[in-house]
Amino acid sequence: MFGKRRSESGSVSIFLIGVLAMIFAFVALFIDYARIAAMKAQSERLVRAAVRSVMSSYDPELQERYGLFAHGSTSGDQIMAGVLNSTMDKGDRSDRFDLLPLQLDTSSLKMERMLGEYDIFNREVSEEMKYKAPIDFSLELVSRFKPLSESMKEASDTVDVLGKLQKLYDKREEALDQMLAAQRRAGQSLKEARDLIMSPAGGAIPDQSLGSSEVVTAADIAAQYEDYVDKVNQDANRGEDEEEQYSSEIREYNRSSGKVISRLQGIQSSAAKSHAKELQNALEYWEEARSSNDKMKEVIAEAGNRGGTEGYVQVGSAIIPGAAPEASGSDPAAIHGIRDGIDQLLLSDSLFQELNDVIKTQKQDYSAFNNQLSTLLSSLAESSGVQGSSGRMKNEVIRGVSAADRYVHDYAVSGSGNKLDRVAGQLQEHRGSDKERKEKEKLSKAKLSEAAGILESINKLDQKVKQHNEEYQELQQYYDDSLTFNKEDAGSEYKGTDLDHDPYDAGKSAMKQTDSVYGSMARMMSGIKDELFQNEYAALYFTHFDLGLLKDAAASPGSRLGDAVADEMSVSHQELEYIVYGFHNPVGNVSAAYAEIFAARLAVRTMEGLVKNSKLGNPLLVLAAALLYGVEMAMADMVKLCREGSVELSSYVKIQMTYRDYLRLFLLIHSDNEKKMSRMLALIRLNTGINPAERATYASGEVRIGMRLWFLPGVIQMAGYAGGSPDNVEGNRYYVTKKADFAY
Repeated sequence: MFGKRRSESGSVSIFLIGVLAMIFAFVALFIDYARIAAMKAQSERLVRAAVRSVMSSYDPELQERYGLFAHGSTSGDQIMAGVLNSTMDKGDRSDRFDLLPLQLDTSSLKMERMLGEYDIFNREVSEEMKYKAPIDFSLELVSRFKPLSESMKEASDTVDVLGKLQKLYDKREEALDQMLAAQRRAGQSLKEARDLIMSPAGGAIPDQSLGSSEVVTAADIAAQYEDYVDKVNQDANRGEDEEEQYSSEIREYNRSSGKVISRLQGIQSSAAKSHAKELQNALEYWEEARSSNDKMKEVIAEAGNRGGTEGYVQVGSAIIPGAAPEASGSDPAAIHGIRDGIDQLLLSDSLFQELNDVIKTQKQDYSAFNNQLSTLLSSLAESSGVQGSSGRMKNEVIRGVSAADRYVHDYAVSGSGNKLDRVAGQLQEHRGSDKERKEKEKLSKAKLSEAAGILESINKLDQKVKQHNEEYQELQQYYDDSLTFNKEDAGSEYKGTDLDHDPYDAGKSAMKQTDSVYGSMARMMSGIKDELFQNEYAALYFTHFDLGLLKDAAASPGSRLGDAVADEMSVSHQELEYIVYGFHNPVGNVSAAYAEIFAARLAVRTMEGLVKNSKLGNPLLVLAAALLYGVEMAMADMVKLCREGSVELSSYVKIQMTYRDYLRLFLLIHSDNEKKMSRMLALIRLNTGINPAERATYASGEVRIGMRLWFLPGVIQMAGYAGGSPDNVEGNRYYVTKKADFAY
């Protein structure tokens, strides 16, 4: 009995030991699992802290000066290793109990996404400007130009159509003048023939004695022919021993007659060539004039279908809180009304037919005269013999001189009956305003030449700014490096803007620029794009030229600029202009900015000029007067802008525009964003000595941390693999790999 209980007690003990062992193993397993979970969490915190520490070492100059974040010059690997080692160092105390004895196995760090990459730079610029740019742009620029949108659209349309018509009109009128000139030259070719036939012309030719007067006309030949025949017969009937009494007079008559006939034949021969050529030229000029007139019709027909002006409508209809009130005094309807009268510039088809008929009639009249002249020459040929008829000669001379006189009267000599004078009078009827218009064009050209003198003064500084050339060469190298780094093709560069000396070309270019401004504004309003952020960033962080230095040149075009201006031509004084235009020389960017501002002022002032001169009647006269007003006022505006730093947008919108405001507009027009970014990056590199292509904005860190397991590493290994964990167990250590990323 006693032995049986002892045996049962032993069985229970073994059972309890087994149960306790299983419980212990189970608990031990979960203890290590808990330690592993804590290890993973701690490792993740460690790698994140390490990467954050690396990226906390951003370059302070880039951030403070340009609002950009990029890793500084300190080694990221060194920072990361230092953070990890210092965090895992538990000290040397012997009585400490370390629940998580972590040990760093390996660590690695990748620095990527360089600031010099377009995408990265653009993202940082957008982050910097996303709260500033939309407000600044809408309230400061769009709201200023909104009140003028309708008037500027009408002005642009009017300058466009009238500018095209003016060139075609002048081409047509020049062709008509050349047509008349050719017809007059043809008429002049027979003027000498009339005087050679009979001078002065008359209806009768009395007989004259041989030798009584010199034979210089065909009428003289006919007048002396009867006496010539009589004296020839008298000498012929003399005896053999009688001397001829009239031989000298007869010889002189034959010589003079032959000379007159020869001259008439020469005139007829040369006139046959020149007359036909001149009338052919006249016909070609007529064709050219008619073609120009037809093209004018096409321009007028297409006047209402001009594209590229949608931006005016979108800006004008935009609702912008705090925008300026509508322009008072600006009258879009008055500008539109100018185009209603453009039909008066055309010539009717009936007039062109009449002009063509005159050419044909002149050709027919010449042919009739030429036939009469041939008949006359045929009768005069008999004057060398005694079988001719003086009566026939006289009749042919009278008919010939009558035909010649009629032709010369119609086509060569000015007078009430001259057909070409009548044509000229008809053409002059629609040229009533041409003289006044030409005077205004002449004045406009002179004023534009004065304005161009300022650019010449700026460009002449080339010789005085050589000390800055090395700096611009360095900037160009940085710019080229940025393009190469981003695999961007240099392509064609901006060629710059010159002031046109032709007022119509200048006006058209100015209005085209305004089309681009409103179109760009409309695109910006339809969606806030990266370009807007870049432009406003450039205007905020980069310096611009002090336009006040040009005040003397603006007031006195052509004057020489002094050394003070040359000293201010360094890169640091015209960074914004360089971003806009990209010239790698000291004078190009400032010159281009001045020219474009002048064009902007010319566009607005021409619009005002169209309103003020809309009552002049002839559309081309209105345009010429508007352009003259525009040029004069634009020059005055440039003087004011240089002296005072700002100028009213328009006499109808009393809002001040600064030099910087205009540069912001031009950033919109020159929207080659990649090149603008490269220029900004080149300036940043030049000013800070930091190459953005070498400064990272993204860090990716990876660490492998180990921890000694307390219990059953084999079971942990089996459980870990069974769970598909990427971690692993090596011996009695458990290793975990963690990654962390950070980007500015």
